[in-house]
Amino acid sequence: MSFLGIVLVVILYILGFLSCFINKIPGPIICAFATLFAKLMIDVKGGWGIVAMTFALAIVAFFASKYMTRLAKDKLQQYSKGASLATTIGSLIGMITLFAVGTSKDSTIVVVIISIICGFIILPYLLAFLVEFIKQKKADLALKSAGSATAVYLADTMLKLLILYLSVYYMFMA
Repeated sequence: MSFLGIVLVVILYILGFLSCFINKIPGPIICAFATLFAKLMIDVKGGWGIVAMTFALAIVAFFASKYMTRLAKDKLQQYSKGASLATTIGSLIGMITLFAVGTSKDSTIVVVIISIICGFIILPYLLAFLVEFIKQKKADLALKSAGSATAVYLADTMLKLLILYLSVYYMFMA
């Protein structure tokens, strides 16, 4: 085990985790490279099949993300880049809030679950609604646009988190 390898893999996995919530960073690809470097530089449990699976899932996630965005804009409701950015900002605020609540001595599982729901569903939706309402000036269209932006954001985030989880689990815990 090289110290440099451990540091590089940890940094890549942290960046991969953050990229689950920030749409501009290609998270699954970062996770795939973290898995590759973990296999090459650190003595891990996972084999080369896990590395290949992670790269395959990263490629699928890339195309699925593009397809989900196009499908939501075509079938559900068009939304602006501002709404997409608002969902990202809302979830980052939610992540900071969840971290603050989760590290508190007085937090219970109910408080953490409420923080997850508020921080990763309600807050991104509200911010996307505000952006769309300011842009469109119609509440019904803004509600639909915010719903589309939030649905795509949540689906994309869950897909990225799944790939990150599979990568870490099969490389280190299985």
